[in-house]
Amino acid sequence: MDTQHAHVTEPMKAIVRVAIIVVTLALFLGSILNVVTGQRDLAVVFALATPLGISAWGFSRGGHNEAALVLLCAVLTVVTTLVLVLNASGVNAIAVTAYGGIILTGAPLLSRRAFFLLVGLVLVAASIAFAVDIFGLSSRRLGPHSDWTQFAEFLVITGVFASLGRFSAETLMGSLGDLHRASEGDPVTGLLNRAGFMAQGAARLRMLPAGGASVLVLADLDRFRRVNTVIGHNAADGILRQVATRLSAEAGAHVHARIGDDEFAVLGHGLRDDAECEAFARRIHAALQFEFSGVSVRASVGFARSPRDANGLDALLLAAEGSLASAKDHEHEAERFAAPADRI
Repeated sequence: MDTQHAHVTEPMKAIVRVAIIVVTLALFLGSILNVVTGQRDLAVVFALATPLGISAWGFSRGGHNEAALVLLCAVLTVVTTLVLVLNASGVNAIAVTAYGGIILTGAPLLSRRAFFLLVGLVLVAASIAFAVDIFGLSSRRLGPHSDWTQFAEFLVITGVFASLGRFSAETLMGSLGDLHRASEGDPVTGLLNRAGFMAQGAARLRMLPAGGASVLVLADLDRFRRVNTVIGHNAADGILRQVATRLSAEAGAHVHARIGDDEFAVLGHGLRDDAECEAFARRIHAALQFEFSGVSVRASVGFARSPRDANGLDALLLAAEGSLASAKDHEHEAERFAAPADRI
């Protein structure tokens, strides 16, 4: 699974980051060029859009590549619309090229839902640009204003771009956005898998302000392989889904995942202190002791705190794994719960 993650997310990340750099530089240079040529309105548009390109970089660094690409395409759509309305040539054939390029950029990279939202945004923006020009409200000084026939032609051409671009992307290689999510998701529980947890957990830790505390909680279902053999795979999958439901209810917005056959992880981030970290870990432990279809489900839990026990996700994971091993060493005790170097 880690190999698949590397093969899918790394190209996605590289493509998105290159696009962000190119678009941000283009917006910045466009602002300068319009200042030099005396087109102040357009210069303001490009200047205001440039920081949004930089914001997309923040999304990408946080591991949200699709969100970064959506923001980038939205910025380009708005800038294109304003340029068409404010430039002396009005809305012309460049609209097909500009809007079509935005759609074709999103076709192979976005999930289906995000792509349809992008197409909808482009069509609304283009409709506004054409309507402004058709009713003589644009800054056109060269040539006649657009008409409804040209707008209809634009819709047909754009529709062909969107349909063929998306069909080709899904037929030939699938959506990188869909593959990105699939590579990070566990098909049984719907939680993140190990690769997704490592990516999102590391990103979340990087974004936390200094001075806060975090805790990594690892939970291992006791004797789950035996349970799997006795009650069957389907019923065992039901237990895993019940664990996921309980974990999601307790973890809330904190990053949580199924990182192994019977192992789950929760990264509690932005907590006040070590005491709150331990209380958080104990709540996770309590949530994973339950009855399900006549089976007593029990979990051993180990945790590690940052910065007290370790810094960085990899170091936290090692410390928490040591705690979990310590907790599982005492399988005949009612409570199997441990912190680094502590028996609790």
